[in-house]
Amino acid sequence: MIDYVGDLDAFQGLTAEQLASLPEEYTPDETAGIIASLRFAAEHPEFDFASLLPGISASNGQIHVFLVKIYRSFQEAGLAPL
Repeated sequence: MIDYVGDLDAFQGLTAEQLASLPEEYTPDETAGIIASLRFAAEHPEFDFASLLPGISASNGQIHVFLVKIYRSFQEAGLAPL
């Protein structure tokens, strides 16, 4: 998804529509795994995210901020703990 976002700084997280479509695309266990991974990302800014995304031109810091914004989307929707 990160490579489809034109302006990482302007990205505000997932929309309500995107969040609403998750049950159609993922099982509850898969969604829980996504949320757990995003929580890990939010809590570990020093993790080398860039190594997991070869070919992405974003810096590690940009990737971290991007993942945190997605996690906050889940939190604001009441799908992840605050």
